[in-house]
Amino acid sequence: MEKSKIKFDLEKYKKKVANVVEQKKMFSVMNQTKWKELRNAMINDLPFPPPYICKDILFDDLKLPAFDKDVTYIGNWDYEMLYPFVGIQWIKIRPRYLKHRGRLIDGELIDETEEFISVLKRYSIPYEEENRVFTIYGYKEI
Repeated sequence: MEKSKIKFDLEKYKKKVANVVEQKKMFSVMNQTKWKELRNAMINDLPFPPPYICKDILFDDLKLPAFDKDVTYIGNWDYEMLYPFVGIQWIKIRPRYLKHRGRLIDGELIDETEEFISVLKRYSIPYEEENRVFTIYGYKEI
């Protein structure tokens, strides 16, 4: 049995993104280079890849999970998970997680916030921080 393949049309996607940006009167905050630097740093420069949630600019009604508490998983920063960068409206990153230690023992909080901030500053990546969640915008409204 042959698996069906969905062909992704990057140029069509970019045009749709550009239309939404124009309609919503948004401006670009990050570029392709900055997204690549961020992604590579999350994999190579930190003790663990931090968990995140990401909003694609084309999906307004998408129900994203709550991200207001520490989580028990790390982030998957594989290229395929974030590509194409051009469509990222924002990404929220929590550079902490609760490491599982057993059923009867509370998780151990692993916190790399200081290292994370250092990476953002090293690569001049603009961010906002609220309640230990860092938001990096691809686009913002004027």
